[in-house]
Amino acid sequence: MSEFDYKKQIHNESGFSIVELLIVLTIITVMTTISFLYFVTTKEKYKPDDQSLKLIDVMQEARQRSLTQRETMRVEIDLTDNVVRLIDENTSSTASDDTKLKEFSLLDDEDVRVDERPSQINDNPPEEFPVPSAYFRQSIYPNSLAHDVCTIRFLSSGKVVDQGTNEVGENAVASGLTLHIWAPKKSDNTEAEIARAITIIGATGSIRLWEYDASLSTSNKWKDTRRTSLFGGQSTGGNNNSNSNSNSNTN
Repeated sequence: MSEFDYKKQIHNESGFSIVELLIVLTIITVMTTISFLYFVTTKEKYKPDDQSLKLIDVMQEARQRSLTQRETMRVEIDLTDNVVRLIDENTSSTASDDTKLKEFSLLDDEDVRVDERPSQINDNPPEEFPVPSAYFRQSIYPNSLAHDVCTIRFLSSGKVVDQGTNEVGENAVASGLTLHIWAPKKSDNTEAEIARAITIIGATGSIRLWEYDASLSTSNKWKDTRRTSLFGGQSTGGNNNSNSNSNSNTN
């Protein structure tokens, strides 16, 4: 082998040049940045879904416990503490033995709101028995006294009732509700970027998760997601083809 051929072979086996390494590193950096931005955007988009499924989980657990343990289970959506609680009321005649079974934090309302319906949405989901938007008021229960709370009580009979008139829930009435879960727009926090809703039928305890789809041609643009949560999530009990007005009476 000549000296020229020997040097040429060494050059061919010397590996990548600095320029080639820089090009590869640049490509890796660009791809990593794009992937990160996509991940962050996707995560923001799914926050209302994550919160909705957590809420359905705790409601389904409350419903199942009330039926199997034959005791009233109370779900408190507490906007003052920004948490959701599952409480076993145990003895119906006293509030001193109420037991907190579970608690989790809600997302910041800058990311996801649950306090009211978005301003650009005129209807609640089209349940067979129309249910009004969830009502938040001062709690009368010791652990959340005077907090701004939506109280949902699941009875052993299968019914869902409101908080009643005192700390043991006397004079409670069957009360369905529509809980709106939505991501506010950055430009206007009264309008939703993404909207979901949970409906609960007071007479049966039926729970359903809905998705708002602005592209639908129908006047009511809510559609049943048919997705299930950890505890089942999709109890039936509504006619998807019937429209409802958000100002309808509590069922």
